[in-house]
Amino acid sequence: MPQYADSIVTSKLGINYVRSIVESAKCIFHKIDQENDLGIDAIIELVKDGVPLNQQIAVQIKSGKSYYNANSNQCIIPVGTHFDYWLNYPVPVYGIVYIPSMNTANWVDIKTYLRNHGKRTVIKFDRTRTNIFDDDNFLKIFMPTVLNRLPKLSFEEAASLFHSSHPSEKYLGLLVLFRSAPNNLQIWDWFISYFKTRPAGEIAPILIYYFAHIPWHPDILYRGEEITPETKKYVQRYFNSFDKQDIVKLLSFIDQETMISRGSIGQSVETIISSIQNRDALLLEVIEDNTLPMFLRECAGLIYAYHNNTAAIPVLKSLSEQGSEYSDILISTLKEYGWIDLYT
Repeated sequence: MPQYADSIVTSKLGINYVRSIVESAKCIFHKIDQENDLGIDAIIELVKDGVPLNQQIAVQIKSGKSYYNANSNQCIIPVGTHFDYWLNYPVPVYGIVYIPSMNTANWVDIKTYLRNHGKRTVIKFDRTRTNIFDDDNFLKIFMPTVLNRLPKLSFEEAASLFHSSHPSEKYLGLLVLFRSAPNNLQIWDWFISYFKTRPAGEIAPILIYYFAHIPWHPDILYRGEEITPETKKYVQRYFNSFDKQDIVKLLSFIDQETMISRGSIGQSVETIISSIQNRDALLLEVIEDNTLPMFLRECAGLIYAYHNNTAAIPVLKSLSEQGSEYSDILISTLKEYGWIDLYT
């Protein structure tokens, strides 16, 4: 007697769950027939107020307990032979894992994951509050993310995410707080505490870019509520209280390839350090500390030379004598031109 496999039932549960979320949001769910399924289960067309937004995404839907590891709280999507297919698909590709026992689902941006992680046999991602796929979060987080818009979170929701220990939740909270409430002084208290208490490797680099909005530099692209002079004065007082360790932490964000150049994270680092009242004294502390990596000391020397011109040559010579070839280049530039231009 023929049997209706449990796996088919489970698969349909996932498809129907996702379809219900999409259609409840008055968007369009185009299911791809199984015989035409090459790694894409459906196309979602986003619609707002009855008007198509000319944005489609492809989704791969997995359903069942085998796609969720309860011990690690991770969702799992096998890549199989789909790596190149997904990576080169003409529209964004998202993976959605439905867990029948919990009647919930979570999503991941497959293309971004594959670009960041390279060839993998399986995609693994944490279940967090930022990637829940349900009626509420489809409109508040998922759809704005796909459209590259700010998620629609309240201040309290964003604050709760920011204070999470999970990196993706903290990042989304940071993003929404800065973009939606840049003149709320409390968020700057939180941001400064985050910077000062966490190791550099645990800090989202975008925080440094946000910090640079206080002194400002010409390559900041910002749209939204204008940061007031009162807010800038409030945050600058924090910057002026930074010590040597804070400067070292800032310098550690500079990329060795892009260094301090237009549009780089190094530009934001330089802008912040340059705004500090006792900048030169702090930079000298870093330059003279031979327990620090030479690259950080060279970056400190570069910023010092940027502000002090030929008066920086004796300081740079001390680095040169310790084997810094980069300092030799700076010294030659200063002798020839009398100054250093970081942004030509």
